[in-house]
Amino acid sequence: MAGGVKIRKADDDDIKDLSAIGHASFRQAYEAWSHPDDLVAHLDAFFSEEAIRKEMQLPGHNYLIAMNDAVAAGFVKIRENTRPDEVPATRALELHQVYVMPEQQRCGIGGMLIEAAASFARDKAADGIWLSVWEYAPWAVNCYRKYGFDVVGTADFQLGRTVYTDLLMWRST
Repeated sequence: MAGGVKIRKADDDDIKDLSAIGHASFRQAYEAWSHPDDLVAHLDAFFSEEAIRKEMQLPGHNYLIAMNDAVAAGFVKIRENTRPDEVPATRALELHQVYVMPEQQRCGIGGMLIEAAASFARDKAADGIWLSVWEYAPWAVNCYRKYGFDVVGTADFQLGRTVYTDLLMWRST
């Protein structure tokens, strides 16, 4: 278990760590299923330091970072003002990305980030939180179910030339 974990709002000093976590975690999850060129383009578009810096400046885009004994272990990106029709609430925040460094996984950090995001959503007076997860990632789907999420629909996720089906999952706060 992750005993020395502290979760806080990320700032500009965390951009390098957020990028490293995003690269390592996304690569681990999708590398075996993705065309190499598509994977590299996606990592650059969404997890480069420049991309994260720009996104952090957008209104309604929030990053929480988990530090495990002063080592960056994971993050959750929470977006406001996004909600597919399948989500059964008017005011819901999106857990757009929940990533934990591969060597820090299965220690409870992901769950801590989910609960921190739920607390963040409650502070914003949201009715709940939602996310999308690849339908062929049973380890992730099962984790989200463990934290109270239910499947409410599906959505397409395009990674380069491949379209994946994601499950839309929701839980109330």
